[in-house]
Amino acid sequence: MRSLGLLLAVALLAPLGGCGEQPADTPPKVLLGDSVCDYCNMILSDERWATATIVQGPRGPEARLFDDFNCQVYYETEHPDLVILDRWSHDYTTREWLKTSGAFFLLAPELRSPMGSNAAAFATEAEAARAEMKGEVVPFDEAWRRLRPSDD
Repeated sequence: MRSLGLLLAVALLAPLGGCGEQPADTPPKVLLGDSVCDYCNMILSDERWATATIVQGPRGPEARLFDDFNCQVYYETEHPDLVILDRWSHDYTTREWLKTSGAFFLLAPELRSPMGSNAAAFATEAEAARAEMKGEVVPFDEAWRRLRPSDD
């Protein structure tokens, strides 16, 4: 009977052994309506705005999820010791994950993102320009620079 209890405990706890681990070269899984932003603690409800930073955790790569691009910028700014392995954003049009470093961002007040960055990621500059909104198309590093809090 004791063996059965031990076996049951192992069977129930075994799936928890991998919690928090994330392959460094793949986008994380986001459960809309369930996943929570690591910066503002709001629930991720619209994948067009969801972003992620893959960091080196104590047991391997871990995903940090965000409901808006500026939450990602602020989180990383406030945690300068993070070992960042990769960044991911959703393409505003296709809603597919794309590596943030190669994305172009449309900065437009009409976008009305969850936390006010009003920045949408696109796979190409042309796609961003075709979004039919008044705004400016900039590469990732420029969007990051503009959203980063000042050191004042």
